[in-house]
Amino acid sequence: MRMLTLNCHSLLDYDSDKQIQEIVDQIVREEIDVLSLQEANQSQFESAIAEDELESLGYKEPAEGNAIIKKDNFAYRLSRALKKVKLDFKWSWNSAYGETNGLEWGVALFSRLCLTNVHSTLISSSDFTCNLTKRCVLLAQLSDEMKTVVTAVHFNGENSFEFRREWSNLMETIAGLGLSKRPVYLLGNFNVDAEVDTGSYTLMCQEFEDTYCSAISKGDGMTVRGKLDGWDDSGISERLDYILTNAQNEVSYSRICFDGNIGPRISNHAGVLIEVSDDSETCSA
Repeated sequence: MRMLTLNCHSLLDYDSDKQIQEIVDQIVREEIDVLSLQEANQSQFESAIAEDELESLGYKEPAEGNAIIKKDNFAYRLSRALKKVKLDFKWSWNSAYGETNGLEWGVALFSRLCLTNVHSTLISSSDFTCNLTKRCVLLAQLSDEMKTVVTAVHFNGENSFEFRREWSNLMETIAGLGLSKRPVYLLGNFNVDAEVDTGSYTLMCQEFEDTYCSAISKGDGMTVRGKLDGWDDSGISERLDYILTNAQNEVSYSRICFDGNIGPRISNHAGVLIEVSDDSETCSA
């Protein structure tokens, strides 16, 4: 199984049509099975898409039922592009952050397998719509034999206290849904630099394995090169994006993509692509 995570920073500094085309090309070329997107945004005041059209594109609404998909929604547009090249993906989206600059900031999951048990859960201390510290996680199970759990996450990792709170809430959510013993993959932007550990990275690795570390083949893993908005000290390369798991499946490789070297740069973050074997039925947690 091949999984890709990307903070796509959509509808902001990059051409979203180009972003979508490059993601589709990557999915086709690498035969990607699961995709997690962060900052998959939509305009706050755009009109909504009809439910029947969303269903025809494989959309699965979170059980909480609070997602409204707008016409310029990045995930919706990606689903249409995938459909045009005859790729049948199931997907889900929900607003995960506050609203700013006229945008609703969201996370999305795409899968070749059916998505079941889809949930969007608040993990931050704030649920105020206009507060960018608000964070929700999108979680779903795949229709494989092991009922694998996949998530799209975007943490407030720059604040170690808030990160610990969000991490604890996510662990409680997974346990509360009875999914702790399933193979779980956490895909996303953790905003935690593995090379400058303030305790957050250690916390992550207490219960989950960093697939970059366990991969047989890998590069330097850096997903951010240069300065980021709101990160005045981030002028150097950092590894902020991860795919973590409690499963013991062999990780064949962990690669960076969309960094300007391996594929065009289409966001302020590079993507992380892994391949895991399907031959393990044991979880470490």
